Amino acid sequence: MTFGAVDARPAATVVLLRPGPDGLETLLTHRPVTMAFAADAHVFPGGRVDPGDADPSLAARSVVSPTEAAAALGGDLAPEIALAAFLAAIRELFEEAGVLLAGTAAPAASVDAARTALLGGETSLASVADALDLRLRTDLLIPLSRWVTPAGYPRRFDARFFAAALPDGVTPSFEGGEVVAHTWRRPMDALAAMAVGRMTLWLPTSTTLQQLEHARTIDEIRTRLAPGPLGAVEVDEPAPGVTRIVMPAGGGVAGQPVCAYLVGRRRFVLVDPGDPTGPGLERARGLAAERGGAIEAIALTHVDADHAAGAEGIAEGLGIEVLTGPGGGRPLPYPVRELADGEDLTAGDVPLRVLHAPGPRPDHLVFVGPDTGDGRFVLVGDLDGARGRRSIPGPPDAVVWAASLERVARAASAARRLPGHPSVPDEI
Repeated sequence: MTFGAVDARPAATVVLLRPGPDGLETLLTHRPVTMAFAADAHVFPGGRVDPGDADPSLAARSVVSPTEAAAALGGDLAPEIALAAFLAAIRELFEEAGVLLAGTAAPAASVDAARTALLGGETSLASVADALDLRLRTDLLIPLSRWVTPAGYPRRFDARFFAAALPDGVTPSFEGGEVVAHTWRRPMDALAAMAVGRMTLWLPTSTTLQQLEHARTIDEIRTRLAPGPLGAVEVDEPAPGVTRIVMPAGGGVAGQPVCAYLVGRRRFVLVDPGDPTGPGLERARGLAAERGGAIEAIALTHVDADHAAGAEGIAEGLGIEVLTGPGGGRPLPYPVRELADGEDLTAGDVPLRVLHAPGPRPDHLVFVGPDTGDGRFVLVGDLDGARGRRSIPGPPDAVVWAASLERVARAASAARRLPGHPSVPDEI
């Protein structure tokens, strides 16, 4: 698929949450089959950042300042641009779902009329804010992640995802032609519906649902999932035939570095490309090209968002398959090939043997390198005990985890263990 260079348009998306009888539920809107983008998919409310969202007059009405907005998103945007993402999120949620994150004394009829005018393109957020004397509650938005559509697509977005609680006493409403239905689902229930073909989810949506699957409260999301300072892409060679690429935004979350591994000398397997924001993936492809070779497959130690979020983008662009452990395809909205325990990968020119090593997740794998004189290695993923810094992982199976550690020790007792996150020493 080649469409030439297309710039990614800034966008903002809001994951609206409410308490349900069995846990947090999120609002998913169903897009018509006629839409040019994400047709027939269930998505979160959101859309492009408009030029009017950066109107300087809005900053004075925002609880969050431009400087605070930039820091909250990881520090990679100028303050005014960062605040525009927050303000676009407020506007899009208001337009699409009728939920206004703002304080106002204006009557309900005036608020409704302002929404209709925004939907019709007859006014701007700045004009609405002046007319209704809004105090824009940007502080109610919890930054989550960033998703950049890979190069080569005809329509690309650079989207910032936020979470927000449904205000008390507010019922979402829907106007216009972009929503044909809506539903409130627990994240795990939406993922289960996707797995059996009852719901179509776009990858950023399904990944965000994974990230929220085990969250119990809005406060926990704010504390555990909010981005941190964005680091740089780092590259080193921890073992012969292995290049480690530390991608700084695993799962799209700034400040959550993940170790991806480019294994091979000319024919490569890329393991755990978990950062969907772009630079880490581009570095991996560039390194393979510089060495006169190509990436032949993507392999995942497990499908937690911080390890898997960048896999589809690079695999689809290269026309290669994504390899997971048993059951690993269930929370992913694209085809994968599930690997068997003891299987030898045919992709790549450095042999890798697959060991099923459940514990962190049931689908968790480790990849054992060849037993040669220049040092054996094992890619252990999260089996070493370190999880993503900004994640809420599911409950592990401690007994099964311990058994997997023992099995890996027996299979490769003297091997150099290469972990899934850079905060963990390489040798454990």
